[in-house]
Amino acid sequence: MSGSEITLVQFPRHLGVPNASPFCVKLELWLMLAGIPFKNDFKDMPFKAPKKKIPYVIIDGQEMGDSTLVIEHLAKTRGIDLDEGLSEKDKALDQAIWAMVDERIYWYGVYDRWLGAGWPVISEAFFGATPSLLRPVFKAFAVRAVKKQLWEQGTGRHSADEVLEMAKRDIAALAAIVGDGPYVHGDKIRTIDTVVFSIVVNLTHVTVNTPMTQVARAHANLVAYAQRILDQYFPD
Repeated sequence: MSGSEITLVQFPRHLGVPNASPFCVKLELWLMLAGIPFKNDFKDMPFKAPKKKIPYVIIDGQEMGDSTLVIEHLAKTRGIDLDEGLSEKDKALDQAIWAMVDERIYWYGVYDRWLGAGWPVISEAFFGATPSLLRPVFKAFAVRAVKKQLWEQGTGRHSADEVLEMAKRDIAALAAIVGDGPYVHGDKIRTIDTVVFSIVVNLTHVTVNTPMTQVARAHANLVAYAQRILDQYFPD
């Protein structure tokens, strides 16, 4: 594809998956599928990032944040259409799936990792290298910030059991959508697969064992779907 190389700024790799952030996974996979040359720049903190979030990209010295906006921009400016041939109905349904992943399942996962059974693993993965005197301070600050986000978003207002039941329904829906695959729309990988894979791999292959990840792993087709894309695009 034409255009200069892009720098993809994302979190360091953790938890046995391409990235513990589904948004980083989504954008990295999309760049691969689009055939756009890029290099990774791993950063821990988003404070200087556009929109104060990671991932973001640097294109010709200009920073652009938000994985979805980046995908839309690059698809438009570089003439890339991973969804060519899909019907308008299929594209509309993909938007609904995308919203379910980003606005619901993602937040269930955040709850599970930071406020639920996944916290011991997350605590060690993200704060294990922090100097011992500072570690409790950093942990408390991070948990307080996540609690605030989850409360404002809405998921944090529910009990752990309620969140798990919500997650069960949406994970089952994803399993039905993926079906026998190999991809969401059959034999050809599409944009929506970057979204679905990013969340599924963070449930089925992540080195966190919780009731929520167990729910996902119980769907053999989701495990196979994530493994298939890992083998093809993230073999290391």
